[in-house]
Amino acid sequence: MAKTKVLVVSSKGGVGKSTVSMQVVAPYLFEKNKAKAVSFYEFDDENIDSLSYGGSQISKRESIEVEEYVIMDKLLDILSADEYTCIDVGGNKSTTLCLDTLNDTGMINQIDLAIIPLLDGEQDAINAKKVYRRLKELDPSVKVVFALNRAKSKKYVQHQFDNFFGDVRGIFNDEDALIHILDEDEKENYISIEDSDVIKYSRKFGMTIYEIAAQDRDFVSQLKNADNEKDKKLIAFKNTVYQNAKKYYESNLKENFAKLDDILKG
Repeated sequence: MAKTKVLVVSSKGGVGKSTVSMQVVAPYLFEKNKAKAVSFYEFDDENIDSLSYGGSQISKRESIEVEEYVIMDKLLDILSADEYTCIDVGGNKSTTLCLDTLNDTGMINQIDLAIIPLLDGEQDAINAKKVYRRLKELDPSVKVVFALNRAKSKKYVQHQFDNFFGDVRGIFNDEDALIHILDEDEKENYISIEDSDVIKYSRKFGMTIYEIAAQDRDFVSQLKNADNEKDKKLIAFKNTVYQNAKKYYESNLKENFAKLDDILKG
């Protein structure tokens, strides 16, 4: 059975493509790969965000130069290889070149899942709609998932992302809502990435939330043995991040992994 390849793409910058790629897709593929490091490729000349995760062991990361012939050769190599792969594509020029290359080479059918991240703003939904339509032009059968990033609450995600779901309150005109262009069997193809300080702090530690949560650490014992104020504060902070990472994995990541599984299985 071919190993899963996931494309994370959006024409708009600042929507959290690298957060979705590193914090959700990489650990998801890592689990599917039986806890072996997966391949991670970042196509972005402007912002090499994967460098923030220098201590991460769940992926083998490579940054790719965003030039037409470089992208073509590299994508052919990546999509021909039998390996679990996350492809993180930057906005604007990177998105255009990558999608054009997938079209020209016909390799779009090697993508198992395309994930489009977006925030809750109107422009985010407009750009997500454009990328979705472009992907469907390349391959009508491609599976597309929307990653609703920085969600305040899973319970009220439809209220926050009304540019995606439409006006659930029935107050405004929602004809431009992104969900209206989706086929009936795609309307549940979304995951919500809850906002949390643990995302920020995990980057400072150079690791993913998944990896922090997976550690077996006893910070409480360390705290008891600490003999100065500075060490106590540091250990207490590490324990806070550790506990929040475990909660985030249980409440958000596991659910998203299960949903991605369901969508891939069709």
